[in-house]
Amino acid sequence: MLKDELKVLAAMAAGFAGMIDKSEVLSTAYLTAQETHITKECQRIKKVWTDLLFSQQKDHVLRRYMPFQQQVILETADFTFELISSAKDKGLTDDNALLKLPLLMQRCLLDLRDFQVQYFQSFFDQNGKIPLAGTLSVRKKMTVVAEELSAGLENSEIDPGLKVCVMDYLSSIIHTDGKASLSYRAAGYLMSFTETLKSTISIDGSPDLTQSVTEALFYLNFNHNSFCRWYQDNVATKKSIMPPDDRLPMLLKQLLILKSMPVMTNTAFDPNVAAIHIQVENWMIEFLRQESFNIKGDDYELPEKLELNLTVAQMALLVRLLYEEGVFTMTNITAILKFFQLAL
Repeated sequence: MLKDELKVLAAMAAGFAGMIDKSEVLSTAYLTAQETHITKECQRIKKVWTDLLFSQQKDHVLRRYMPFQQQVILETADFTFELISSAKDKGLTDDNALLKLPLLMQRCLLDLRDFQVQYFQSFFDQNGKIPLAGTLSVRKKMTVVAEELSAGLENSEIDPGLKVCVMDYLSSIIHTDGKASLSYRAAGYLMSFTETLKSTISIDGSPDLTQSVTEALFYLNFNHNSFCRWYQDNVATKKSIMPPDDRLPMLLKQLLILKSMPVMTNTAFDPNVAAIHIQVENWMIEFLRQESFNIKGDDYELPEKLELNLTVAQMALLVRLLYEEGVFTMTNITAILKFFQLAL
């Protein structure tokens, strides 16, 4: 049975409030002893956690235990942070003896948090909140990278509507209160988002930067409502300016392009919303239905299906061969089979 290794630190932190309220006089010997105790306790906790990496504990146990310890760190760190902030509002400074232990506790708790992130990444709750003591620095870093990407997009030759989608997201990051709560997932997503797009727009000689940025946003699973709407409007606009006979082939080609674009399934702008390719694909299929109905005036049936002299078994073997040889950029075999069923 795993136990709460942080209960000693949590109990010590809880005692800081009374110590500050009473303005206790703390001797150098007492401070030194308490600092040593906190430091040793943190070292002990790290050793216990390190031993867990090489223990016989099952993964499902660690998936419950580490987020629990993560939450204790968050609650204790936030309590300590608010205590320090309140004391400073009353005139205490960092060099005041009454704040030495709370400040040390805060640093140690953040260090334990960093230890968890480094060594227990697969068990870490990415939707967990970043402690208040670390939020401001993370938000500052996020603002810097968002501003850098915004500056790079200003003069880039991409579709204006697409640029607005990206700039709106970056603007929301830049203008958010630096002390507002923040999850690890949201912070990590922005960093991946900015790094990927900065690399995309910095590549010289791209024949179609709009398409490159679009593919990057699909890869990042940027399931933001404004991006989904822009993509739909962009396809509808392309269709409207084409001759009637070319519209269905264009939509089928667009569907093929859509299905060939890789999408990360382990990340998303909003994990509570369907992935971007699922949203757009569902819309695209319905859009094709409507276009076919407008032309034929009857129930939906995709026109101009390819005719092959292959049996079902031969076709299945061909798809399997292409899949195993890595011809498809996507790995969802169900989606691939649906595409062949739709196109043939």
